[in-house]
Amino acid sequence: MKNDENKKMKFTEAEKQLLIVMGYFKEGDNPDKKTLEEFGKRNIGEYLAPWDEAYTTLTKNGLLQKKGNIYSLTDLGDIHRKVIERDNPLWLYEYNMYFARAEKSEAHKIFCEKVYGKDLCQHGTADVTQLTKLLDVLQLSEDNSVLDLGCGNGMITEYLSDVSGASFTGIDLSEEAIKQAQKRKKKNLHFQVGNMYCLDFDENSFDAVISIDTLYFVDIQEVITQLLTIVKLHGQMGIFFTQWIDDDTEKEMLLPANTELAEVLNRHNLEYRTVDFTKEEEEHWQKKVRILKELKPKFEKEGNLTLYEYRYEEAQYYKEWDSQKRSRYLYHIQV
Repeated sequence: MKNDENKKMKFTEAEKQLLIVMGYFKEGDNPDKKTLEEFGKRNIGEYLAPWDEAYTTLTKNGLLQKKGNIYSLTDLGDIHRKVIERDNPLWLYEYNMYFARAEKSEAHKIFCEKVYGKDLCQHGTADVTQLTKLLDVLQLSEDNSVLDLGCGNGMITEYLSDVSGASFTGIDLSEEAIKQAQKRKKKNLHFQVGNMYCLDFDENSFDAVISIDTLYFVDIQEVITQLLTIVKLHGQMGIFFTQWIDDDTEKEMLLPANTELAEVLNRHNLEYRTVDFTKEEEEHWQKKVRILKELKPKFEKEGNLTLYEYRYEEAQYYKEWDSQKRSRYLYHIQV
């Protein structure tokens, strides 16, 4: 199939889901239909589309191959999977579920208040203390325009704008999150569905950019390169970033000048200062697990165990991570 024909291929929602899920299985995993669909139910949940026709069409078009009961991606299928994932990653389904359920959950509001110090429907690890530090280093004013990368439902964005007086534009890949964010009707707030791989803004559009635990999902080099064109000369960026390692041989990566983010900043010869929140990050996950256990009856009473399990599984996973194999920093970057 020719390259121009590849670009014209259109996929149904079911086909997109199946291609994305296939990407999580490595050579030798040998997934059959049952394995694939159990994975899909677990990770896509209520957004799961019926896949029956998708198996047939993707195989017919040369994107999947079937040997006996086992499915695998072809080279062509993997090419299309990577393209689809830039706009439609697997985690997006979880995020849509999260924002839809969290908006209506009193238990989740209490959880955020207890963990973060204020209910801003937080998903990452930046509590009010860290947000206050972000504002301290940026020193924003009502004359500044700021881009919030991965703004979620806009509650954090609104809080930062209210405290600083600055105008904020928030983008997020989650349509559910932006639908909620757009309910925040203030003249200095603007929200839109947006992809960090395609920052559709004019050059020199913003005085500052913030990213609160959102660069883990993208190619950092590609995103920072774009940001340097839309941030004004002598502008600034405030980025929260946690570095995780698997092996002691990677320990140098935990230093503020050696993280995956720092490597990109160094490559661009950008000046930056860091604030170390490593100790707070470890305590954060422990606190999350403890408070979630306390609140489980409230989540259960309101019929929101799916939301509880989503937050608890993540918190328990990172609580168990070796404290010597992670570091967290706020990067204040001068452009």
